[in-house]
Amino acid sequence: MFPAKSKIFPLLCICFASFFDSAYGDKPLVLGIKEAPPFVFKEKGELKGITIDLWNTINSNDKFTIKELTLEELLAEIKEDNIQTGLGAISITQERETYLNFSTPYYESGLAIATKLDNAPLFYYLEVVKKILGALVPWIILLFIVGLFIWLVERTKNEDQFHRPIKEGMIAGIWWACVTMTTVGYGDKTPKSLVGRLAAIVWMFSGIILISSLTATITTSLTIDRLQSSVQSVSDLEKRKTGVARGTSAVEFMEERGLGKIEFESLEMGMDALKAGEIHAFVHDKPIMKHIISKQYAGSIEVLNLPLNKELYAFPVNENNREFLENFNRKIVKMIETGEMRKIINKYLLK
Repeated sequence: MFPAKSKIFPLLCICFASFFDSAYGDKPLVLGIKEAPPFVFKEKGELKGITIDLWNTINSNDKFTIKELTLEELLAEIKEDNIQTGLGAISITQERETYLNFSTPYYESGLAIATKLDNAPLFYYLEVVKKILGALVPWIILLFIVGLFIWLVERTKNEDQFHRPIKEGMIAGIWWACVTMTTVGYGDKTPKSLVGRLAAIVWMFSGIILISSLTATITTSLTIDRLQSSVQSVSDLEKRKTGVARGTSAVEFMEERGLGKIEFESLEMGMDALKAGEIHAFVHDKPIMKHIISKQYAGSIEVLNLPLNKELYAFPVNENNREFLENFNRKIVKMIETGEMRKIINKYLLK
């Protein structure tokens, strides 16, 4: 197993000569490690995970050194031939294949979208009420203005319906403005002056437009927050604040499709931002997101059943290390054929 006491530490496994000896000669074997549960993670000071178990099975008798790196650093180190391969959730992409070789894939999955679970908390309803009241205020002010106007032009010739005292007159004017705007028109109050009747015609037609506009405004206020968090397809990401982890295949996926993205230093930082409502969605490797959500964000974040692509996970190798890669591939194929590969993967993904 892998002890995890420092950033760079040696591990000596004493046994008969490894198959890597013929492939790599006397050159020290150096591995890059990128934590990505359930592929690589630490438990009680010990490194565990799918790729850790795969490596232990393939190479149980060799001397090698471990370097813990970011994904970008790991790929760069392999490119420069400073390390021989990397352990983590490393997928094959077109861009990476331009400067690296990859082993036979050991796992197939893909990118997925995580969103915040919508439990409609109290603050959501308070926010909706706030938006509705904000939409109503301009129309209430307008009703007062129209009511005042109709009282002023009708109070001398139509005193029975629009009384002279300002209090009663304003109430009558506002009542008339309300029933006319809503096209109810009870007929209990009707303007008699020419100016009043012309104003009534304008107000009736304006009322149709105003009611339609008010209805649309309230409907939008009721649904906009839910629409911002709902994602039904990849195209929905165009209208959402979407996060990705820097240096991952999700960055390449978003850029190829011209989709906007917010980059985070780590998956955990992106999950925290999603939980806090700072972003609406997060794109990352599905098995990794499902694992971290089950451990840290259960009940607040979910992974959508909406696969974005197909990705193959493999071990990256420098382009010049062909003999090393050929020997490595033979071991992987044997593990696939015997079912040992599936047992290791199920050990972590079926928990």
